[in-house]
Amino acid sequence: MDIKQLSFGVAAALAALTLSGAASAAVSAKDNMICATTDVVACTDASCLQGDAKAFDLPLFMFIDFKRKLVHGTDENDAEVSSPIKNQETTDNAVILQGFENHRGWTMAIDRKTGELNMSSTGAQVNFIISGNCTQR
Repeated sequence: MDIKQLSFGVAAALAALTLSGAASAAVSAKDNMICATTDVVACTDASCLQGDAKAFDLPLFMFIDFKRKLVHGTDENDAEVSSPIKNQETTDNAVILQGFENHRGWTMAIDRKTGELNMSSTGAQVNFIISGNCTQR
């Protein structure tokens, strides 16, 4: 199985990735966010590939719904993909979210001042590192 085939399970988890460029205002975990990926690195035990969200069949835009504790977006076939937020912490510097979906764990940290997103998604066969930006909706 190649990296592209394994990426579908990550799609829901990547929901928090935003509009290119830094967000203009501070972000909080009170209002919903929209996020977009700017870079993805996918690694297996043998190699790593780098590209954008489309290269790995991942949603470009994802939405974080804090009230429903859900990260969601649409895949290339316009099908809704989502992943529940299992843990949420807000520090002075970051909003940190965690969850799991399709036998994969994910963690994302969103810088509260800049909206910069850093995320990892790990599983048995492939690991993803995602960069992006988020802003309040």
